[in-house]
Amino acid sequence: MYKPYWLFYLFIVFLATNFFSCKDDFENYSDNPQDLLTFSVDTLSFDTVLTTVNSPVLSFCVYNRNSKPLLISSVQLAEGTNSDFKINVDGIAGSSFENVEILAKDSLYIFVDVKPKENGEYTPTLLNDYIIFETHNIQQKVVLEAYGQDVYTWRGAILSADSVLDNRKPYLIYDSLVIEKDVTVEIGEGCVFYMYNDAQLIVNGTIKVKGSLEKPVIFRGSRTDYMVTIPYDLIPGQWGGIRFASESYDNELENVRIRNGKYGMNLDVCDDPLRSKLYMKNVVLTNVTGTLLQAVNCNITAENCEFSNAKDVVLYLIGGKCRFTHCTIANYYPYNPQLGWINSGNETLTLSNTFMNLNTGEQEYYPVISAEFFNSIIYSSTSAAISIQTMSADTIIPYLFQNCLLPNKETNNPQVVDCLFQVNPLFQKTDPNDPVKNTWYPSFDFRLKEDSPAKDAANLEIAAQIPYDLNGFNRLADGHPDLGAYEYYEEEQ
Repeated sequence: MYKPYWLFYLFIVFLATNFFSCKDDFENYSDNPQDLLTFSVDTLSFDTVLTTVNSPVLSFCVYNRNSKPLLISSVQLAEGTNSDFKINVDGIAGSSFENVEILAKDSLYIFVDVKPKENGEYTPTLLNDYIIFETHNIQQKVVLEAYGQDVYTWRGAILSADSVLDNRKPYLIYDSLVIEKDVTVEIGEGCVFYMYNDAQLIVNGTIKVKGSLEKPVIFRGSRTDYMVTIPYDLIPGQWGGIRFASESYDNELENVRIRNGKYGMNLDVCDDPLRSKLYMKNVVLTNVTGTLLQAVNCNITAENCEFSNAKDVVLYLIGGKCRFTHCTIANYYPYNPQLGWINSGNETLTLSNTFMNLNTGEQEYYPVISAEFFNSIIYSSTSAAISIQTMSADTIIPYLFQNCLLPNKETNNPQVVDCLFQVNPLFQKTDPNDPVKNTWYPSFDFRLKEDSPAKDAANLEIAAQIPYDLNGFNRLADGHPDLGAYEYYEEEQ
């Protein structure tokens, strides 16, 4: 059979011709001192980077916009090997490079990362360096800068004695932070907990978290970089969550922000549903890839709290006793399958007296002592309604919704008093396609718009018990308090 060997030889000639022509191009370097480099950035800036932790890798482009190739005699970090920064030039890592070639009208990438050293400082410390490019004996610089934040690094930490945690430095938690039984831990205002992937806070004893309006306590993921243009601090599933064991009681959370876990808070089965399990005031619990808050046979009180955005149920309350006053319970979990955001469409609120024990595979019965909701908003971007689940048709769950905005159809049920039904509460921002700070991903804002039906709809007597909203505004100022955790106010222009 005829074989076209001539094609093979032609291919070899083509490669050789192109190889040597490229070589000729590179050897024909410009010697004009006006032929210099240009850069895609003047300064490459990192967000705050935790000490001892590798930063994300950022990059910029170096361009030769001239008509001849350039020979960059050196590319180096000004601080050399002592720099906190590391660079990679066109695929090769190091701190200093010589004779870097770049074709006419071509470019190359410079990749940069930083790993700050511990410095003993409580506040973030500015780190900076320069990448120096020398061409024709002329130096050009790109500035590198980052803020390094010292942290307390805890791996599988166990607190076995009463403790007070201060806010001098953030806490970086690997694996878990466990509070043992009969141990009380107080967490002061302004404490920040950076939770590494899958890390959990497990409370077998008691926590008293006392943030302030100006300095809330924060539990969040440890990543400070971006997924393309989306800050990881907006992405759910960054860490585990907070679990309160069965024997844990008398927990208090005030002015706390908990976000972006795989679940929010899981309260295990309690033996004494009349004893306080968890008291929350001015708490924002938001944005998880599972259920936001699940409690079995527990006693929970929540005031001025926002519970928002879960792939599954926002509040799943099984048995026990609960009271929610001036709370915003909202599920606008975004839909973006490419990035893993898929709203399951489950109920925003589920009240139940049955619990599936995964260890035994059996349904367990826990009676609801009372479930009360006052001056609150319960709403979802889907058609999901409040679900009442009972073990049998003749079982009654003693619930009460008074002066609430509900997703359900209107009813004459005496357990539902002075409520609004199936009306959009008109929150400030719930549209995932509404850009914020030049990114497409939403920064949700569950404050009310001026024409919200939740305005002026709260019970005044109940509101007087909690006169200031989650942001510290007086909800009694105009004599007509609003539903939910946020009182409407006109922002100054």
